[in-house]
Amino acid sequence: MTLSDQDQKTTNGNLLELHDVSVKDIWNVRRLSRLDLMVPPGSAVHVAADNPSELNLFMRLLATLEWPHRGRVVYRGEGLSYAWYEGLLPVKRSIGYLYPTAAMVRNRTIEENLDYQLHYFNDIDPKEHARRKVELVKAFDIEDVLDRSPEVAGSLAQRHAIAVREFLKEPTLFLAEYPEEFVVRGRLSSFIGEVRRILSRGGAFIFGSNYRGLGRELDPVELVLKGGKIL
Repeated sequence: MTLSDQDQKTTNGNLLELHDVSVKDIWNVRRLSRLDLMVPPGSAVHVAADNPSELNLFMRLLATLEWPHRGRVVYRGEGLSYAWYEGLLPVKRSIGYLYPTAAMVRNRTIEENLDYQLHYFNDIDPKEHARRKVELVKAFDIEDVLDRSPEVAGSLAQRHAIAVREFLKEPTLFLAEYPEEFVVRGRLSSFIGEVRRILSRGGAFIFGSNYRGLGRELDPVELVLKGGKIL
């Protein structure tokens, strides 16, 4: 499926492509078959799925957490190889992903959770990371819980902090299953503002939501996932 029949992109111009991709979960219960998709830079895509488990499998495929057993995935102009896990790490690093069971490390403070990638990767500018962290922490109203563990901070603050953590990656591809579960309505404008930043630098936002109208200001393309296929 090509997202825009009016403005088709060449293969090299798409951020993400799926070519005849099939994937199944590790229990061989959920399956998606023969998926074809092209996502140009700067695109927002809303995925409507009758089955939440199919949406989850689709998102996990895009996040490289599930590996296809058929077909070809092209990301940023390069076909992905799943033969070597470490080879996918740069791809994983460029993807932000919100999903219902996302969590934080329990025996670390909220701030330590936000800073984990700063210590893990040696090519991150500490000053820029600190600047962005201040912006995001304020925007999502978690300034008062930075020194607390996730459990002590409370479920809402923890969800906001997870959103901050994923935006701090400065991702190229941002995936979200039911983002309304991570931000209350008072913070949706901050959320959409961060998504706009991703789109403005040539990234993409792919999401599924039960909140009618979420992201409509991004003029998302509608994609239907049903019966294990993209319709």
